[in-house]
Amino acid sequence: MSVLIRPAGPADAEDVARVQYLSWRSTYDGLLTPRSLARVGSMWGAAHWRATLERVDDVVVPLVVENKHHGIVGFATCGRQRGRVPFYAGEVYTLYLLPTAQGRGYGTQLMVAMARVMMARDLRSAMVWALSTNHVARRFYERLGGRPIGDRTGRLFGERVPEAAYGWPDLAVLAWMQPQK
Repeated sequence: MSVLIRPAGPADAEDVARVQYLSWRSTYDGLLTPRSLARVGSMWGAAHWRATLERVDDVVVPLVVENKHHGIVGFATCGRQRGRVPFYAGEVYTLYLLPTAQGRGYGTQLMVAMARVMMARDLRSAMVWALSTNHVARRFYERLGGRPIGDRTGRLFGERVPEAAYGWPDLAVLAWMQPQK
């Protein structure tokens, strides 16, 4: 299967919004309230993503994974860590795949690509936050070598949500991982 991972641009906004919406509806059903799920489409639609992708700079790097036969099936963003977790310079901000694209190695390929992008920007370590109740995401990060490094209570649409952090103290390990299905 021919797959391309490339930087995202404003022309990708509708596809990115579609991937995020469908991924959230599938992944977070039962993990977030129906009210929060309903807000995803209105808050992060194509207009939001077009504006976001028009003002991309070296701080936030958006990537898409494109399947030759199905178009954009996933996207991710990364950059400098936004919080205050010691010892981790970079952060994976988002990683979303269409439900039909999950389990096919695309997420691993995006993680490897983000590790390489961050290392090219001299960010040698990175972390990611995941909902504590999202066991699929947590196992995914653990399979890729992410170590549990902390917990917090975040806020999403005014809803308090428990989150777990995973970290890679040396991104080189992830950057040179061979993606497998």
